[in-house]
Amino acid sequence: MSLSILFDDTTVRDMMTDWPSKPALHKPPEDSRLPLVVNAELINDYLHTGTAPEEQLIVIKDGAALHSRAYTTDGYLDPGKVAKWRGRGYTIQLRNLHRWCPAVHAICAAIQHETGYGTYATGFVTPAGGQGLHHHWDQNMGLIYQLAGRKTWQIWEPGVEEPHREQFASNTPPGSDVLHRMKTMRPDYEFDLEPGQILVLPRGWMHNPHARGQTEESVHVTFVARERTGYWIAGRLAQAALTSTPLRRVIPPADVVNPDAFAQQVTQARDLLAQWLVGADVGALAADLLQAARTEPNVDYVSHAPGQNLIGNHQSAR
Repeated sequence: MSLSILFDDTTVRDMMTDWPSKPALHKPPEDSRLPLVVNAELINDYLHTGTAPEEQLIVIKDGAALHSRAYTTDGYLDPGKVAKWRGRGYTIQLRNLHRWCPAVHAICAAIQHETGYGTYATGFVTPAGGQGLHHHWDQNMGLIYQLAGRKTWQIWEPGVEEPHREQFASNTPPGSDVLHRMKTMRPDYEFDLEPGQILVLPRGWMHNPHARGQTEESVHVTFVARERTGYWIAGRLAQAALTSTPLRRVIPPADVVNPDAFAQQVTQARDLLAQWLVGADVGALAADLLQAARTEPNVDYVSHAPGQNLIGNHQSAR
């Protein structure tokens, strides 16, 4: 199972060499096992039985989330309370499915191994006529698989270029300022996503997903691919450079608080970093980076802490 469980062979080949930059609709191949592995019954069973981890649930309506006490009892998910809020029009968001659903984990792990893009999954159950999240954009590619019912997706072209991690998020300035301006514009695309369809939604495209006007509950799972960029490589190289002993030496307080002395320290650190990078064994670094790209577990959107340094010390002999 990899991208081929979601897309036909031609689409997979195209994606591997020309990663999508515009929204598009697809369907899984006819022989795909995806409908057997990920379906509305799987998602609803977690809610009906209360076996989903309560800390991974968000119960939200029109952008406002409830406190977990509203849908838990004694620290566990309470199916009766969840049903009550669903009946009142609240969307249930099941975060990080890849962490606690083996079937979803297998798909995400296979996509990550194939692409090198850290992959996680989130489920959404939205009552007919309801809306959980409002206008926003995401920092990563979303592969949205509709399981049951229909959901409307209003989509706008990116208002900022290449949003990434915490940079230009739609809920903080300056991204939020752009979002408010874009909300006054007509959407560039509008899809009523049907069961069995997959919406490819590249990062940065503002969207307003809702089930308003629908007569059936909507259930979908979004597979999120955290794309690799030069930003990721540069960050890992900087972490690896910290293995250099000179860069780990203490700077005396007087050289920190004195502007001229501190400027010299910054210059020295820059030069040491540059020397380390020039002398690094690029082939060995690339091998370690590829291993990290295919295996690193900390890819969910909840965790933003810097990952462990998974790159060895590959200083060349020169």
